[in-house]
Amino acid sequence: MTTLALATRTNRPAAVMPMRAVLLGCGVVGGGVLDFCPPGIRIEAILAQTHRPEGLNGIPVFTDAKALFALEPDLVIDTLPGHAQAELLLDRAVSAGCHIVTANKRTAARRPDLIKAAQAQGRSFAYSSAVGGGAPVLETAAALTKDGHRLARVRGVLNGTSNFVLDRLSKGESLQSAVEAAQAAGFAEADPSADLDGLDAAHKLVLIARAAWGVDINPDAIKTESIRHLPAGTARRVAQSDQILRQVGRLSRTASGVTASVRLEALDHDDPLSRTRDEGNAVVFTPEHGHPTLVTGKGAGRIPTAASLAGDLSRLVSFHLNQGQVR
Repeated sequence: MTTLALATRTNRPAAVMPMRAVLLGCGVVGGGVLDFCPPGIRIEAILAQTHRPEGLNGIPVFTDAKALFALEPDLVIDTLPGHAQAELLLDRAVSAGCHIVTANKRTAARRPDLIKAAQAQGRSFAYSSAVGGGAPVLETAAALTKDGHRLARVRGVLNGTSNFVLDRLSKGESLQSAVEAAQAAGFAEADPSADLDGLDAAHKLVLIARAAWGVDINPDAIKTESIRHLPAGTARRVAQSDQILRQVGRLSRTASGVTASVRLEALDHDDPLSRTRDEGNAVVFTPEHGHPTLVTGKGAGRIPTAASLAGDLSRLVSFHLNQGQVR
């Protein structure tokens, strides 16, 4: 990424107006973006389900997407859950010629056409926070590839809800009780199926494969195992055998292409993936030659996700400021 040059007394750049942004969603992560938003970006409106006549932090709140896009923003910051409506809004943002920074792994994985369309317009479509939250998973995959490390395999625990639920199951709790506790703790959505069934991890594997090898995998073709189909007592028996059950995503590159899977695996305690707890993520990148690289961090939550979004926003501002394109 281009480094921002420092101005001198005799060569001071012209004043640059901040990028005009709109924020999709004002929940846990959206609120964090308001706190972490870097200089050079001015959030002019927020899209939410509930109208707030008083606004939020002095920012107008809209419930009508048409009215929001009528503001003609430079940038759309997306913190909505990864559902169909969010995908439609990002599609609309690309058509409107906006830069996009999003945490939406579902859309980023399933719609590479949107990313290509944005890039064809000279716009950014950044989604570092979609994988790993506070753990720089996509950044590490791209950096290793750029440095000439030919990655052979990637293996990781990519979903915090699965950690929380499996740990509860290992103590003898029922699946329903474990899921309800995960929801109460803020780890699981009202509909936790994407986490439990491995679909969330599958979408993240698609994005890692894209960063590591430049390939796009169909997420629907990735074989997954669901915690909901786990025979009763399995996690407890694994724990009693001095192992720990985890939802593990795997990528492997061979001469025939890249394969991916999400499985429930019994791990030994010396396995770095077994150390994940709650929202913790861990990913091991194994090159064809040399030593593996381990990346760990909190993969979800307000601060890790918002901070990762802020990192993408800062890079966007720096690059376009240097290019003289910030309006």
